[in-house]
Amino acid sequence: MKRIKKIFALLIAMVMVLGMSTSVFAATQTKALSPADEDNATITINNPAKGETYSVFKLFDATVGENGEISYQCTGAIPEALTSFFTKDASNNVIPDDSILVKDDQGKVTGSKMTDELKAALESWANSATATASEVSDGSDKLAFTGLPYGYYVMTTSHVDDEAAKALITVSSTQPDAVIYDKNNTEVEAKEKKVYKTEDIGDDGNPKEGATPIETVSIGQEVTFVAKFDTTNYVANGTGNDGDESKQVFKYVISDTLPEYLTEVTITKVTVDGTALNPTPSFTDKKFEIAWTDGEGNSLYKQGAEIVVTYTAKISSTININTANTNTISIQPWTDDDTPYDEPFSTENVVKTYGAAIKKVDQDGNPLPGAQFTIKGLTVTGSAGEYTVVSYNAAADADESAVLDTNDDGVLYIVGLASDVKLTVTEFKAPDGYNKLTETKELTPQVMTEAIYTTSGVNHYDAKGNLIGTDNFDPQYNQTVEKNLDDLDADALVIENQKGTLLPSTGGIGTTIFYVIGAILVIGAGVVLVTRRRMNAN
Repeated sequence: MKRIKKIFALLIAMVMVLGMSTSVFAATQTKALSPADEDNATITINNPAKGETYSVFKLFDATVGENGEISYQCTGAIPEALTSFFTKDASNNVIPDDSILVKDDQGKVTGSKMTDELKAALESWANSATATASEVSDGSDKLAFTGLPYGYYVMTTSHVDDEAAKALITVSSTQPDAVIYDKNNTEVEAKEKKVYKTEDIGDDGNPKEGATPIETVSIGQEVTFVAKFDTTNYVANGTGNDGDESKQVFKYVISDTLPEYLTEVTITKVTVDGTALNPTPSFTDKKFEIAWTDGEGNSLYKQGAEIVVTYTAKISSTININTANTNTISIQPWTDDDTPYDEPFSTENVVKTYGAAIKKVDQDGNPLPGAQFTIKGLTVTGSAGEYTVVSYNAAADADESAVLDTNDDGVLYIVGLASDVKLTVTEFKAPDGYNKLTETKELTPQVMTEAIYTTSGVNHYDAKGNLIGTDNFDPQYNQTVEKNLDDLDADALVIENQKGTLLPSTGGIGTTIFYVIGAILVIGAGVVLVTRRRMNAN
């Protein structure tokens, strides 16, 4: 019998999830059994998830022998769902089945295991059993069930689909206070990062109703990033395996890669559980901190509080053209001994910017160089038919751009535009010998091919799509690549010019008309003169 008791003690040591109680004076939510049992045992859940229901079910009684051996008894019948794992002898002592015992090569019992079958059986039993005590967590650091009788308990939570949401706990005279660490609630998560047009963000730092994230941007555009994080007040030590001690979070450090294509970065608001931090943090060396305890071991925020970071930035010309531009934000908890916990938890956002092209042709579709255009609200840099956006103002009363020239092939390229931009194009000057357009045209950005080519030809671009050289290419840029602007040609805005109307020339019908009219006038004058002389003679 003593051997059986020791074997079962090994089983319990393997399957129960225990943590060492912490010395901090964190807020504790208490559920007292009424009336309290004379044993007055306690089961405390460390790090309970706000809004989750925690329940404890007493499966077996627990008694302690003279030498500290724990004996488990079942005065009634073994629950039907568990008869494949537990039996009892004539003295009501519970005996574990061989299927959950671990043996060495010689057949000696060395331990026990929580099998998937046992987990399923315990869940099935708990679903139909009456809980000894049950409580919904209010987000306090701890949830304690007090006034319990000694026994062998099953603890479940309302997130029972997770295997770790079940625990087996023993409380007895040798261990009247058991502590469980809820590892379902240790997930620190950088759960999303989205970018919006700044005008779509409300005063509260959240997107306005109906606002949708954007995936493409224009150079010079101000955008707003909204990043959200799930937190915990305690983190498991190391890998989070059963038995790991939980540690209180001392602070959170939030960092952002803030790549070169983001400039004028300003944090506009940081909220924790809906309350804005005052003063608003700012990025220092691309990171900032949020204190999570008050210096006396008390967590400042409820368990599971959400952090929301809102910040603005302008898109610079260093952005990659027509390819993914990644920006990563991370959160990392630091434990109460002021050391970082494992690796940061990260999420990223990707944006792209595109280009547009205008192709000038004659009435036969042949390239027609020499045209000049202006584009409403657009400021660019560049020349010779290739321009990069500096800024774009979509307002109806925006000024016209500077005059933009086509290249020798009659093509005008503009890169650094969001896909939803609609440009209003006006022909400023037509090629010599051709009539200028009287109406405006609408230009929409096109997606360039994803292929990136080895530097060749006239224009040379670095890996970020920046023009670094033309005809006299410097060999020091031997790692550069070229984004082929010709890929825009297939979807370019084609503008056709007609030749000017041919005016009359010397020797043509125009001068003949004048001669005829002159002769008629001379003859008419002569007739009048002769007629008057005859009249005078008479």
